[in-house]
Amino acid sequence: MPDIQSIYPKAENGNKYTQIRIETLQQDHGFDLKKTILATSVCSDEIIQSATNFRDHVALDNPFQIGGLAGFPFAGLTGFHAFAGHIPDDGGAIIIYGPHIGVSESNHTGKVIRTGQRIETSCCGALVGAVGALKNAESPKPDKELDYQQWLLTDQLSRHTDEITESDDPLIAATDRMFEKIDGRIKKLLEKSRDHFKGVRVALLGGIIINTDYGKDDWFDERNFEVHSF
Repeated sequence: MPDIQSIYPKAENGNKYTQIRIETLQQDHGFDLKKTILATSVCSDEIIQSATNFRDHVALDNPFQIGGLAGFPFAGLTGFHAFAGHIPDDGGAIIIYGPHIGVSESNHTGKVIRTGQRIETSCCGALVGAVGALKNAESPKPDKELDYQQWLLTDQLSRHTDEITESDDPLIAATDRMFEKIDGRIKKLLEKSRDHFKGVRVALLGGIIINTDYGKDDWFDERNFEVHSF
């Protein structure tokens, strides 16, 4: 079994984390889960689906998807405004966000064994690609038109090239930096959209999603938890 907590000491089993925060939202913040819907700003990767089980506790089991590659909130203001318009009357919203990283059974960061496969593959592939580009300045840059999301991720992380490439584990460093980028953008989008959330409680749950090999439990390293009432 991978030693997740040697890498992320504060990480919790994803389902355990879900239960803790669901109880907090109900008992401390008065959320009515029958009138609460979920949005996610997490990576497009299908492996993310098993990381937490908040969808089992809210009004709709299909979340509004704000994120794209690496979890960056590419849906922007249009996505936030649309999501706000879907919240039940007198209801609430939970927004889960953050990048993800694989930790395989062999304790390799950035790798997992996926469903139906026998060898480890990249996780998060987009961040692995971005780190590779930072390490090799001569590598071709992503096509801004045809590969815009990867272009933006690489551009965002390029501002921290030395810190990332000189780290003991560049992928962990890049994942940490990407969380900061996502966290800042989510908060900015929410503030710019506050008029659309009038009368609504909004919970922000941000962190690093840690994926493991197929059939194993995933983990969540919370970096931010806050509740807003507009």
